[in-house]
Amino acid sequence: MAIEFERVSHQYVGVDQKGYLAIEDIRLNIRGDGELIALIGETGSGKSTLVQHMNALLQPTQGRMNIFGIKVDNLTKKRKDVKLTPIRKQVGLVFQFPEYQLFEETVEKDIMFGPKNFGASEADAREKAREIINVVGLDESYLSRSPFNLSGGEKKRASIAGILAMEPDVLILDEPTSGLDPLGRNALLEVFNTIHETLNTTVIIITHDMNTVYEYAKRVLVMREGTLVYDGDPLKLFSKKNIDRWNLDKPEVLALAQDIENKFDIHFDTPPRNKTMLKDALKEALK
Repeated sequence: MAIEFERVSHQYVGVDQKGYLAIEDIRLNIRGDGELIALIGETGSGKSTLVQHMNALLQPTQGRMNIFGIKVDNLTKKRKDVKLTPIRKQVGLVFQFPEYQLFEETVEKDIMFGPKNFGASEADAREKAREIINVVGLDESYLSRSPFNLSGGEKKRASIAGILAMEPDVLILDEPTSGLDPLGRNALLEVFNTIHETLNTTVIIITHDMNTVYEYAKRVLVMREGTLVYDGDPLKLFSKKNIDRWNLDKPEVLALAQDIENKFDIHFDTPPRNKTMLKDALKEALK
């Protein structure tokens, strides 16, 4: 198991010195075998706090974590024998705003920073930058450009490349498609899907977009008021009961498929996950 939460809770202390419980009694396992996981929940439900525990940016105030064999609890910071640096290499976290992670003069130097920090030579880090820039859908001409002169979508890709260059086993992306138009969103999601499939990297995406969840995710985690209330199949998540219970938006493809079934009195054996699947299923149903 790559990441284990053993009854983990985390409490922030506010300026008034009162405690605020952000996540409570989380029991969760991330296998690390190439899953594509969507993490959803309303604003303030604890999603960001949860993923920051996955690479030990935050430590539990109660409970314990096991991250690639390293035990992490509320005493970890005080123990000199526990090194958290290896975790940061194995579990890469891309923040919602790429400006938080882009700081070098060029995109190439930004991508090279992580590998060099973990011991790669200048030559090896430069070669890795050339390799990774293509993985995220940019060409090598971007390597010499300033990251601050890129578009929003290009900045996101550059920040993802910097994390990917460290070859993490788990890649976490916080709202990676926010602020992008539909074309930019779809292009970036295909990048994540390619990373997941070709590199066998476990990808965890925090998102509010139910279309993303329905079309791409193999597993969905739902946070609500600091607790994990669902961990399972995306198709089962979007039952009428769950949509009403958690006030979820119905994915566009699912809504369209259900309208077609009701209007034409047909039934799809397997709910189509995207428009191409819907088109093929409709052809088969009308034969």
